[in-house]
Amino acid sequence: MKSFIPLILILSVVISIFTCSQTVPAPVTPEKPETILDKRDHIEADLILDPPEIPRLCDAMDIEKKFVDIGDCKLYCAVEGTGTPMVLINGGPGDTHHIFHPWASEAAKEFKVIYYDQRGCGLSDYTPGEGYSFEQTIDDLEKLRIALGIDKWILAGHSFGGGIAQYYSIKYPERVIGQVLIASVPMVNRAEFRGGRGDQFYTAAEHEKIDDLRKKVMAREISMQQYIINRDLNGGWKRQYFHKPSRDRIIQNGLYDFVADPSYSSDWAAYELEHVFLESPVPTLVMEGKYDVVWRDDRIANMGKLHPKAKMVVFEKSGHNIFADEPVRFVNEIKTWMEQIKPATPLELKTWAQSVNELIGEQLVLIESSKKFLNHIRKAGVESARKQYDERISSQPATRIFFEAPMNALGYEYLFADKIVESIEIFRLNVSEYPDSWNAYDSLGEALLAGGEREQAIMNYKRSIELNPENENGIKVLAGLQKE
Repeated sequence: MKSFIPLILILSVVISIFTCSQTVPAPVTPEKPETILDKRDHIEADLILDPPEIPRLCDAMDIEKKFVDIGDCKLYCAVEGTGTPMVLINGGPGDTHHIFHPWASEAAKEFKVIYYDQRGCGLSDYTPGEGYSFEQTIDDLEKLRIALGIDKWILAGHSFGGGIAQYYSIKYPERVIGQVLIASVPMVNRAEFRGGRGDQFYTAAEHEKIDDLRKKVMAREISMQQYIINRDLNGGWKRQYFHKPSRDRIIQNGLYDFVADPSYSSDWAAYELEHVFLESPVPTLVMEGKYDVVWRDDRIANMGKLHPKAKMVVFEKSGHNIFADEPVRFVNEIKTWMEQIKPATPLELKTWAQSVNELIGEQLVLIESSKKFLNHIRKAGVESARKQYDERISSQPATRIFFEAPMNALGYEYLFADKIVESIEIFRLNVSEYPDSWNAYDSLGEALLAGGEREQAIMNYKRSIELNPENENGIKVLAGLQKE
């Protein structure tokens, strides 16, 4: 099933970086903009295949901009405002700092806001080293802190960036004033966090148009950049926002918000942090948008269970991009939280670190095994990996070799790269390792359908629905196949 991870992977392959002029007005937003609740149709008459080169918003901002050398690469960084340092960590994987413009300038009135592009993304160096990884992303952030001469900072992580914030807090808790998790990935692989609810807000015409655009990008009839721009102009903006952005900002989103090395990826989904923050002394603010359709409607309660000691704030007029939908309240909530938090003591951090090591120590073994196996697929091919898998299972049948989520993500990576045969075999490996996972069968069904194996696809969709009768995606696809 294409949940949060696969869509991230789609966005992470956008590779173009555009040069811009040095003057640019902020996007104009109408006094009463359309909202996700209006459910209006706006279907473009024609595809936008040659989008206007609207400049980056940051080009006209009078702020400090520089490239920071962290050793083996340089990270693009910008600093705005004064006060307590707060680093904004964008989502993705594959997003850039531009996603926070122009709204985060509101935060610069209260904090020293640090924007940056992660290695392999946006304006930063595309220097993978031995390959991009989640660990590398965390350590790059720590090197950036040191290079900027910051003792401690607030981590404000959006979406995938919230996962970075959480793991950074585990590795470098003494450098964290507090963490702000903005519509953050949960960092747990549980069914209740899979799937969204966009179907509740897209109109029938928008569904049809976006499905057609997706087919076009899969068939390489349009580029990923063209797909993103046209998708969002035809209702796709509802996945990110409560208030509809201006047309210019939607185009800027396609041009600059999602830009990455074509080989960029992250193994973040291999990290399972359930129970880790139950007794965390790190001050935490969890921000959730009531109309964040990336997630299911029970998401807010589930995030509260993962971070019971955190302050939870629900924004009633926000989607996934809370900082854009309610920028003034967004800043005020962080400011109020900051004034009330109690810094963690060294003893509290030490005690928590011991607990964390116990919780994720064994998991790290599987993380390394999962990384090695996925890298083996990339380097030696799926056939070689299947042989290795079969040999391992025959000798150690009870031993897990890889996590389900990153293998599922890899399957979509190959599928979106038009390597359909390989993607099918990757999904089959996932089904072999996780035979009770409805999501594994759903994903295999999609790849089989893309490969023209209709009957096999139907069989796998049926099995997925047997395991999860609430699999709306599988039910919809299967109904369409059975009508043909």
